[in-house]
Amino acid sequence: MYVKLLAILGSVMVLLNTSSTTEGEPIVGGVPTRYGQIGRNITLSCNNTGDGAAEWRLNDIKIMEAGDVELSGSHLTLLSANPSREGQYSCHNQETGNAYSKVSLLLGYPPGKPQVSCWSVRYPLNVVCSWKLENQTYLPTETKVTYSYGVEYVEGCSSEGTLQGNCTIEDIKLFSKIPYTVKVTATNPLGFRSTNKQFIVEKIIKPDPPTDVTVSAIPNQPKKLLLQWKPPATWPDPEIFLLKYIIKYWQERSNRPRMIEVSDQTNYTLRGLRSRALYFVEVAAKDFVDNGNSSDWSPTVSARLWSS
Repeated sequence: MYVKLLAILGSVMVLLNTSSTTEGEPIVGGVPTRYGQIGRNITLSCNNTGDGAAEWRLNDIKIMEAGDVELSGSHLTLLSANPSREGQYSCHNQETGNAYSKVSLLLGYPPGKPQVSCWSVRYPLNVVCSWKLENQTYLPTETKVTYSYGVEYVEGCSSEGTLQGNCTIEDIKLFSKIPYTVKVTATNPLGFRSTNKQFIVEKIIKPDPPTDVTVSAIPNQPKKLLLQWKPPATWPDPEIFLLKYIIKYWQERSNRPRMIEVSDQTNYTLRGLRSRALYFVEVAAKDFVDNGNSSDWSPTVSARLWSS
């Protein structure tokens, strides 16, 4: 599909500054498709070989000149075309009604710049890059995703007809200063846009949040809470690739949370708290040697301090 669209762009598509339309390949019944951009002027020409003025119809209904339609001889111009103007256009002999030519008009937008982000959630196993287009095109749009490591190779990662998706890079090179480059190209009959995203693996480490976070009162300890959690389920080997954790906690009706950082442990006792108060807690994970970014926060948990 991607190759087909490039062929359309290279050999069939004619971009007009004034009309912003392109011709595509024939559809059912031999009627060609013309692609136009919403909000642009679009001019259609009748194949009446010099027979003068023609009658234009949209879905077999006669078109009359109006504020957004201009008729000039054998030409029809749609001013600031909107989606209601999509359909099958035909031009006819004014006397006999015989059709000279037909064209199916589809309206939309060229692709916007793809937005690309890359993270290593399962370090050191892989990197996942996600992408999405910044706009809805309303036209058949193909995306092709490739990646390269330095100049050694270019690998295809994904080729889809959707507006967003993911690309997983396996067997990543660790502790290298040579960047990876991910290229996302979106193509449709009105044009194409590309984005290149470069990264060093260790700089884009971002674990998922810790799981099974709980906080509970400690019997006979009116100023302490016990906080427990588990490493992210997606983190491959927390005993070899260590994690540290950031604890955020705050008292009910307070907008000033406190932060604590702990290393390579999955429990912590919060101390010096206010008796009988209700506290809220969240936990985030980060690579032990501070590479990359912290995870998102875990779901909030809460507990009230022990009271006799």
